Amino acid sequence: MAGEIYISNLGSFDYRNILEMYYRANSLPIQLLQSQESEIDSKIKSYQDFESKIENFYSAFNSLISAPVEGKSVSSSDENILSVNITDELKAIPGSYTVEVEQLAKNDIWLSQNGKSTDEAVASASGTLQISYAGEVVATIDYDTDVDDSSKPSTLEEIVSAINSAQDKVRASMVFDGSSYYLLLMGKDTGAANSIELQEVGDGDLLDQLQIGSDYSDSHVQTASDAQINLFDKTLTSPDNTFSEAIPGVSFTVKRIGTAVVNVSEDTSKFENALHSFIQAYNDIVDFVQKEGGKDGVLSGDFTLQMIRSSILSKLQPLFNLNLLEIDKDTGHISIKSDKLTSLEKESPEVLESAMQDLKASLYDYLIYLKSPDSPVELSIDNLNDRKNSLEDQIALMNKLLNERIETLKQQLIQLQLFQQQMEEIRAKLSATFGQVSLLPSNGTNS
Repeated sequence: MAGEIYISNLGSFDYRNILEMYYRANSLPIQLLQSQESEIDSKIKSYQDFESKIENFYSAFNSLISAPVEGKSVSSSDENILSVNITDELKAIPGSYTVEVEQLAKNDIWLSQNGKSTDEAVASASGTLQISYAGEVVATIDYDTDVDDSSKPSTLEEIVSAINSAQDKVRASMVFDGSSYYLLLMGKDTGAANSIELQEVGDGDLLDQLQIGSDYSDSHVQTASDAQINLFDKTLTSPDNTFSEAIPGVSFTVKRIGTAVVNVSEDTSKFENALHSFIQAYNDIVDFVQKEGGKDGVLSGDFTLQMIRSSILSKLQPLFNLNLLEIDKDTGHISIKSDKLTSLEKESPEVLESAMQDLKASLYDYLIYLKSPDSPVELSIDNLNDRKNSLEDQIALMNKLLNERIETLKQQLIQLQLFQQQMEEIRAKLSATFGQVSLLPSNGTNS
């Protein structure tokens, strides 16, 4: 109809949904870079896991070369009398050694015989208490009789505190018997040389009031003494209950008086266990290389791991020269020929020991190199980290540009939505005045 005004249904739209679709469509290159970064992270982790395998192998190697082929073990017939351990397997001589413990080492202990309360002055005259330990003066305590004067100790509690504050060789404390307190002095160390001596300097009477010291023999409740044993029909002493050189290569600590037999015997288990752990650590490397460097592995196509595994294997030649090892062609694992090992241990331990030294010379420097910052693995990780940093820079830049474009589009869509709202308002006004109207031409008729 000529002159008809028709307003189309402009409707509303969710600009947020439009922005989300726009972001997904334009973030595909970013997602591709993020996928590449994830692959790099997987490779870095794999290399780091390989470094852990190398570290385990290095630890097993150190244990092996430090374990003597001709090992020794030691035991005590009565652990309650003495405990024992090997200190030098090369010096230890197999055999049985009867040890008779005659006396234990003790520290010096003094206990006053006259009790006091905690709030009274101990002495009736001021003076100075001198304490010596192991022949040297360690504390000089000036005391008085005035409990209200804190400049000098006077009560038993104050004297104990003053002694402990002055030195750390003699420990002072109070013993309570239910009615009175007594002074207890205990030497820090055992041994006959570590005795305590108490002396009054001046006119004070502290020692007499407490009844402690050389004038009161009952106050010396324990005398410092050395441990004493009988071995090889000889009397041996020690200030601390431990005898380190009485039996070659063996140390033992006496615990109570009595007799015990120390047995030293040949023991190859430590070396054998170390050798088995060493071989297992190498086989763990083989398994890792086959998995991670294989066709479907994270590091497939990277020959770094294969190169390291091959280098380690070649440096095990001293053991192959003894015909001690064999290789499984299917798994790549190496194993120990038990019969050959037993034969070498019994008949030619010096040959086996020499092979261990050759192994150390062959492998040690290479393992140190593999653990260094210049190792092939560390260089590969550095290269991967460089690539990762470059990708992160690219991703950050692309995200920045995309966010800027989205912000621009967002502002445009907001303006469009505002314009749409204005059109809706105009249509509503026209409809209220003219009925159904359109802001657009219809059927080629001029509006």
